[in-house]
Amino acid sequence: MDRRNFLRTASSFALLAAGTTTGVSRVFAEPSSSWTGNPSDKNTPNTDDTMEYRKLGGLDVSAIGLGCLPMVGYYGGKYDKKDMIALIRRAYDKGVTFFDTAEVYGPYTSEEWVGEALAPFRNKVKIGTKF
Repeated sequence: MDRRNFLRTASSFALLAAGTTTGVSRVFAEPSSSWTGNPSDKNTPNTDDTMEYRKLGGLDVSAIGLGCLPMVGYYGGKYDKKDMIALIRRAYDKGVTFFDTAEVYGPYTSEEWVGEALAPFRNKVKIGTKF
């Protein structure tokens, strides 16, 4: 195994372990019942006091953000666009308001999926990107 594949594999296991240990993986594991109809019907995230919010500079964002790099298969695997859009919307339903993407993820694939998923409530979230 070369160094790059080793680091990629080790990172995947570290993320999995961190998600299991902190309980973050449970937040996204359950299906969302609120996206059964028209996406434009859902304009505010679930604020059931389980998500913390913080200031990031001048931005109010959720304490947990969703990094969208793995969605395009960077760490292995192939994911369906429909499933990833559902995951992004489920994260929003759970109170996530900060999403991270970049044009090199795909390239452009992640930004397109994030944009499509967040379009119904774009003015309610923050999207971070790199250049």
